[in-house]
Amino acid sequence: MDRAAAIELCRDRAEKETTVRHLISVEGVMRALARRFGEAEDLWALTGLFHDLDQDQTQDDPDRHAYLAAEWLREAGVDERVVNGVLAHAHEQFRTDRMSKAVVHADAVAGLLVAAALVRPEKAVGMKVSSVKKKLKEKAFAPGVNRDEVTSVEDSIGLPLDEFLAVGIEGLQAVAPEIGLAP
Repeated sequence: MDRAAAIELCRDRAEKETTVRHLISVEGVMRALARRFGEAEDLWALTGLFHDLDQDQTQDDPDRHAYLAAEWLREAGVDERVVNGVLAHAHEQFRTDRMSKAVVHADAVAGLLVAAALVRPEKAVGMKVSSVKKKLKEKAFAPGVNRDEVTSVEDSIGLPLDEFLAVGIEGLQAVAPEIGLAP
């Protein structure tokens, strides 16, 4: 599936524009992570883009979350590795490879990075690892972000926290114009 068709699927299934923007932010982080690891960028990017595809429909039913998206993706003929990654972000038993583990961390860090960008006049432009780390330590800042999913990245996928944040910033900056985070 090419990116234009993938974005169209997101817009068809997501009920809120904020959901679409979140999906694109995680897509950017996943693409940057794939590049860092020398992995298939489009595969990783689609996993990020689709990870919360059914969020608006399943927000009150965490047991069903990702399973509905998996049905939609299979109907659309999406690669089964992407489907597994979507399931993995919500259900630990599907975390079987680096990509399916990385999407958990990408989801969490994207939330932190977007929140950090929103409070800066320059938005995502010029964002620094040191300032993001300060925000990470402030529990009251972006309280919905699972800090453990950000900080456990080295044990999970072998990327030190500072490098992960730098890669995440790079990924967010790549999609910033699409999601209103460029000045």
